[in-house]
Amino acid sequence: MKKLPTIILVRHGQTKWNVEGRYQGQLNSDLTEKGKEQSKSNAIKIAKVLNTNKPFKIFSSPLGRAKESCYIICETLGIDKSKVVFDERIAEFHYGIFEGKTKTECQEKYPQVLADREANKWSYQIENGESYILVTERLKSWLESVKDEETVVMVAHEMVNRALRGLYCSLDSASMLLLRQANDVVIILENTEENIIE
Repeated sequence: MKKLPTIILVRHGQTKWNVEGRYQGQLNSDLTEKGKEQSKSNAIKIAKVLNTNKPFKIFSSPLGRAKESCYIICETLGIDKSKVVFDERIAEFHYGIFEGKTKTECQEKYPQVLADREANKWSYQIENGESYILVTERLKSWLESVKDEETVVMVAHEMVNRALRGLYCSLDSASMLLLRQANDVVIILENTEENIIE
């Protein structure tokens, strides 16, 4: 296994669309008050494992909810916001025609698309959107670009984080698709394994 950095993996705080059960993808929804508090709490978890006196890089998805969460984390930890690297390759899975709609709305409007995707979630590409195969390709490119770093903090999204965890821990696609990460869970990836930071 090639060398990989230690990655502290964060999901953005709760958003209004999370509460409403809407597919967000690469559209955006603002953080709720709870989401802002989760980001502060996530920062405290990060502080347990991140030595800010040693070299590290902080990356964020450029989508608004991740950016806002990342800035709250920076403020809480005293990290200069100008150090954040925004990278399109860690933006959320693109949900295409589902974006902005609830699952119920998609069941009414696109029942066959939903069924086809459920039958082959790994390689099914949603119209105007992505498949997990495409997401993992851009994540492989991002991982390659950070391979010489010691420690990386990454603020992103549940689906893209799921794919990254799968790549980092060499999981098969079926195992990777079962992974979950709540808005208040911080994961550390180290030596091809993952653990939750309590």
